[in-house]
Amino acid sequence: MSRTTSPLWDEATKRYAEFARLRALSTIFMGSFMLNFVLSVAMLSGFLLLFGAWKRWRQVGTSQQMWLMVAAALVIFANIAIWVVPDDKGQSLVTGSARQP
Repeated sequence: MSRTTSPLWDEATKRYAEFARLRALSTIFMGSFMLNFVLSVAMLSGFLLLFGAWKRWRQVGTSQQMWLMVAAALVIFANIAIWVVPDDKGQSLVTGSARQP
């Protein structure tokens, strides 16, 4: 049984080959977009924790919750620094993950 190809089938196979390339590009874009989004949300949450600690200090004075908020903000900022600050070669984890598919 021989199979004849139709123009519709040829168009579909060509589109499927383009789909794989577009999928790889979208994965790269979404990966960098999501990483930037997560780092931005982490920075905002760190600043909000510091603001909450300051408000707690103004209302109650020194408390354990205030110090825990400050510690959590410092941990978040340290994690962001690990991802963003470049090493001796000028590479960071953010730039390294943006290059890989």
